[in-house]
This record gives sequence, structure tokens and C-alpha cells, in this order.
Amino acid sequence: MTASIPSLPVNIDPRIAEILRRRAEQGVTITRTPTPTTIPAPRVPDVPVEVARTTTTTQPEAPVGDAELADLLGQVLPRIDALVRRAITDLRSDGRLTLVEALALAPEVRLIVSQVIGELLPEIKGTSARELVILVLSVLVQQYVSPYLPALLRPYLTAQLLRTLIAGLETAYQRWVKPRLTRA
Repeated sequence: MTASIPSLPVNIDPRIAEILRRRAEQGVTITRTPTPTTIPAPRVPDVPVEVARTTTTTQPEAPVGDAELADLLGQVLPRIDALVRRAITDLRSDGRLTLVEALALAPEVRLIVSQVIGELLPEIKGTSARELVILVLSVLVQQYVSPYLPALLRPYLTAQLLRTLIAGLETAYQRWVKPRLTRA
């Protein structure tokens, strides 16, 4: 199946184009939850401010289009890159990782991607945030981890494999780690 994405600027980061391509191929929909707006109640004379009510309006989730997602990723990727480069430097000052160090870097990259998306894109929540993390992670693992893997393993490092691994990690956390933390 050949998925097409709308025309993008020529100078777009190739990683963003790849994320958008994978999103279209997999049929992933990213939605954003607009920030609720608070409308103060009109001031009524002789009524204390504490009693005055405010009205909060919420809008339904709206899908994020490719152009908007490209803009959001343009804000997120530079921050992620800086943090991943720092993590690589923390492992090896020369930046040349061994296979074991590269594999140890993968969970760190996942953590960085999750944190940056959570901080910079708080309007993308739940399953949409999870799917966005997986899409971004699949491209960044190809960039930062894949070069250190044996050539035979590189083609198997896909977004679907990462989705499965992340689901396994989440299940393990829910079953074994979280119960121990709540007992302590």
C-alpha cells in the first residue's frame, strides 16, 4: 500500500517526512485536546468574588493534520536531539557506541521522547500521545541505535516491533513494578 502525504516544504527535516509517511501507512490518527477556556462570570454588585461562578468550556478532540503535525514535530525534534546527544556523550565521550551501549541507549531514547512530547505537546494525550511517541521513536532509533546493530538486525527494527516492545514493558510495569511501589 502506498500512502501519500500532502506536499511538504522542500527543506523539511527528512525525519518529519518519514514520521508522516509511517503515520499515513499505518493509518494512525493523532488528536489534540484543546485547552479548556474559562469565561469569568459577569461581576454582580454586592456579590463576593468567591461566590461569582465561572464557566469552563471544553471542545471535543480534533485530529491533527499533516501540516500541523509537521510544525509540532519541528518544535519537538531539536529538543529531543539535544537530549539524546547528551545521553550518548554521557555513555561515551567520543560518541562511538558499542552494540551493548547502543541497546542500552534505546530505553533512554524512549524516555526522552516521551518526556519531551509530554512537556512540549500537552494537548496531545492518551493513545494519541502514545502513538506519536512510537512514530517518533521508530525514526530516532533508526537514526541513533540502528547504525550500531549488525546489518542483519537493522531491517527488523520497525515501528510495529517498537509498539510490541513498549506494550510488553507497560504490561510488565503494571504487573510487577507498580504493585511493589504501592506496597512500599
